[in-house]
Amino acid sequence: MIREEALWWIRVAKKDLERARYSLEKSDKAASLFWSQQAVEKALKALHIALTGDAPKTHNIKRLCESIKQLLDLDESVLEKAYELTQYYFITRYPDLVEGLPDEIISYNTAKEGLLVAERIVKAAEKTLGKTVG
Repeated sequence: MIREEALWWIRVAKKDLERARYSLEKSDKAASLFWSQQAVEKALKALHIALTGDAPKTHNIKRLCESIKQLLDLDESVLEKAYELTQYYFITRYPDLVEGLPDEIISYNTAKEGLLVAERIVKAAEKTLGKTVG
């Protein structure tokens, strides 16, 4: 039986995807990338919780993937793009890191690609969680 806490995390990940979509529709590229990063992080943490009962205390997508990426039915190229989302946890929140407004340095295409990658990761995590139930 899947842990209830894992289900909470995947539900929040899906809500963060909605936030990312909405932000992109409103041309808030920084917010869209932040929420895309959060969706991936939370989906991966849901898997960790389902499998081990605990999630690593990190925002680093690559670290979160290290021990579970073989469970995700995804190409390495998708995972590598997901790893790049880690930087947006910081860049989108701290203007001193980019010496200006994050939204001015982030392109629409970058935000859109981040959202597409997040959607794939969350979907794959949800599918994997479904397998752990059965």
